[in-house]
Amino acid sequence: MSVLQRVFDAPSRLTVLDPLAARAKETADRVLPGGRVRGWLHGRPAGHPLHPAAAMLPVGTSVSALLLDAAAVVLPGGRALGAPARGLTAVSVAAAGPTAAMGWADYTGLHEDQQRTALVHAAGNAVAVALWSLSLVGGRRAPLLRTAGTLAAGAAGALGGHLAYRWAAGPNHAEHLPHLAELAPADADGSTDLGSLDELPEGVPTQRWVGDAPVCLLRRGARVHGLVDTCSHLGGPLHDGEVRDVDGRTALVCPWHGTAFSLTDGEVLDGPGTAPQPVVAVRVRGGRVLGRVEGPPKP
Repeated sequence: MSVLQRVFDAPSRLTVLDPLAARAKETADRVLPGGRVRGWLHGRPAGHPLHPAAAMLPVGTSVSALLLDAAAVVLPGGRALGAPARGLTAVSVAAAGPTAAMGWADYTGLHEDQQRTALVHAAGNAVAVALWSLSLVGGRRAPLLRTAGTLAAGAAGALGGHLAYRWAAGPNHAEHLPHLAELAPADADGSTDLGSLDELPEGVPTQRWVGDAPVCLLRRGARVHGLVDTCSHLGGPLHDGEVRDVDGRTALVCPWHGTAFSLTDGEVLDGPGTAPQPVVAVRVRGGRVLGRVEGPPKP
């Protein structure tokens, strides 16, 4: 493992942060609005977390201010560039609040090791915002303060990227499963035999397999609903979850972080998840349950 990887991985092992992490989660759940507003903060309408996209505004404006400060050093009359640099920095400070709220909402649905890294990421961004704010009244020191703030934001952003891509906080954890299901033995309709209808308990989520892809089935009388069993949010086992009514729709709720998926189409109805859950198209024929995992559209 490289030195850089060790540096980026280190926050995930800082168990001393756990009490603070727990308080931060409790505070977020108490302070941040719920319902549709919380879903918007997570990025549910877009189908993926909104926080990384929102971060582009403070990052972009701060880097632009940094370039103006650099140009002011080398160009004749460069002192005039100080005003637009301050304006861009003010935008960075203003955009940091909404961006932090989105990140804070996502934070509540992370594992403990991910939350530790997220806290260090947030602390770095807080330092950046503090330095940018000081630069607005910093006089001759303003360019130096702006530069220091942007460097702090860059380091925090790199850690945030590490959290997303190495520790998988945010990506869809179920995208690959329809591809695994395609390898299963199937009939002419592409369906796999999942067992006898009589073997499925009434109203209890039950795990079955379509090839190497786990699926979760729920029997309701003579009908069977199915979703891929691995939660798209952080990979939780949906068959250990509970069935609940959410806004008048029957949902399967992940036991790990509470993301609720519609049993009919996999839509995210509540919780921190954003990516829809892949659906299992189920039919019953001759007392046998046949299922086909619906994957991405084919050309």
